[in-house]
Order: sequence, then C-alpha cells, then structure tokens
Amino acid sequence: MALLYLGLEYEVEHISPLKVRSLSPAGKVPWIRMGKSTLSESDSIIAFLNGNQDGDLFDGLTNDQRVLGLALKRLTEDHLYWLMVWAKWISDTSRAALAESLLDQYPRPIKMVISAVTKRQISAMCKTQGIGLMSADERGKEAVKDLTALSDQLEKMPFLLGPDITVYDFSVAAMLSSILFFKPTNWLSDMAKNHEVFPEYLGRVSDRLGDYEFIHD
Repeated sequence: MALLYLGLEYEVEHISPLKVRSLSPAGKVPWIRMGKSTLSESDSIIAFLNGNQDGDLFDGLTNDQRVLGLALKRLTEDHLYWLMVWAKWISDTSRAALAESLLDQYPRPIKMVISAVTKRQISAMCKTQGIGLMSADERGKEAVKDLTALSDQLEKMPFLLGPDITVYDFSVAAMLSSILFFKPTNWLSDMAKNHEVFPEYLGRVSDRLGDYEFIHD
C-alpha cells in the first residue's frame, strides 16, 4: 500500500516459508530490496521509502493525530494481531488450510509435521504474550474490545484519522483484511463481519490506492 501511495513500481516475490529465516535480514517477512539496500520491519521500510522518495506519508498530521494513529496501529499490530494468530493457527481446521496454502509444494506427511511443530511454537509464543493463557471466553471479550474500538473510530470518518488516507491506515487495513477474508472462517473473522463499517472502509482504501486488491487468504 505504501509503494502504491508513493507511486513506486515494485515486484512481489513469493518464497517458501521454510526459506524465510535464511533469506530475510530479520528472519521474518516482510523485507524489501531497493537498489543496494535491503531492509526489514514494516516501520523501517516505510520510513526509508518515504525519505528516499521525498514522500508525504507523515506530512500534515497534527501531534494529536500522530498519537491516535500510533495507538490504533499498536492496538492492531501488538494485540489484535495475536488474537488473529491464535484464531488461525490453533484451530485444526484453520491450520490445515494454512498448511495446504503455504506448503502446497511439499508432500502431505511433511505438511503434517510442519503444521504440528508450528502449532506448538505459536502456542508457546501466544502464552508468552498473554493471549494464549486466556480462556476462549476471555479471548473473545478482548477481541470485542479491539474490534469495537476500531469500528467506533471508523464510523466517525472515511479513514482512520480523517477524510483522507494516512500511513496508519496501511497497518489497520492490512490487519482487518487478513481477518475478514481468511478462509475457512473462524471465530474472529465471524466477529469482525458483524461490523459493517470494516468492508466499507477497506473498499475506500482500495479505491484511494487505485483499486488495490486485498489478498483473500
């Protein structure tokens, strides 16, 4: 979304998840190669692109908008994200669909092994973060709080902070699309679909970026 907003040409390269740790500078996605520079971490990438292209991703934002934008970004990336991870990877049905999609080039026995190992790893990470220590009811209540906060804000205006898109919309729109469009559906995607403003908001983001196509998992 940032690349489109800044009018930059780019090429997306898809690689096997098993190769990410060895190829990525930080051992995870995303990362970007631009000329001789290779960077990882979304915030660092966006700041680099914006500075390199004399972009206006942060121009015109008041201090209050920056504070609110950062708070909503942190809500989605540091809290709602973990609820999404749990919903996608801990359920056997959901995890099987992910394994089939991400590891389609591998034989079924290998997929099953990787899926089981991934479940254990993600469960441990979620427990360290705290989401994994909650009951299903508690996780549901936390999700309601996050989704309602985003919904209430988006009911007020076309985009997250006002009448036009900002850099903070990129993070929130990406997270909401990953939840809403995930197949098979899970408890979190079903919950998000109760907020009619979310698909309407994603439609506005898509239109603003020139018919940007959100990935349907």
